Amino acid sequence: MKRKKYFLIICIICLGLLLLAFIFLSDWNEDEDNPLLPIDKLAEQWRGKQDLPSSGETKEIIVPGFKTLVFMADTTKQDVNLYNPEDNDCLFKLTLLADEKELWKSGFIKPGDGYYNIELSEPLKAGEYSGKLQYQCYKEDGAQLNGAVVTFNLIVKEK
Repeated sequence: MKRKKYFLIICIICLGLLLLAFIFLSDWNEDEDNPLLPIDKLAEQWRGKQDLPSSGETKEIIVPGFKTLVFMADTTKQDVNLYNPEDNDCLFKLTLLADEKELWKSGFIKPGDGYYNIELSEPLKAGEYSGKLQYQCYKEDGAQLNGAVVTFNLIVKEK
């Protein structure tokens, strides 16, 4: 009889521990964070851009983007619309990639200048590729600024 009593007490303790573990790991209280992904309590709801003190050098760089670029198959000469918007105060250097392979690289492009025709390092076969256009941005004195990568669908069509 004494054995059954100890066994029952141990079972009750185990069930209590399981219940406590379940409460701790579950999301019963939705106001509390997931302990595995704690939310920063100092962050607040975004209400849009605020005015910040500046030294007058806070102009943003405009990076043109697109969802799709179409090339012709089996030729290196391609028509494009790649440019550095005239409102920028920096030089661009562009690198075009298809499926992570570099196909073309520009020199430094002044604001307001661009390309209508480029020549790829090798022709592409018809199909769809994962395209990337990497933007490297530079000040006139050669100092590198932030850059960007535009991802797009590169469609290569037969002539």
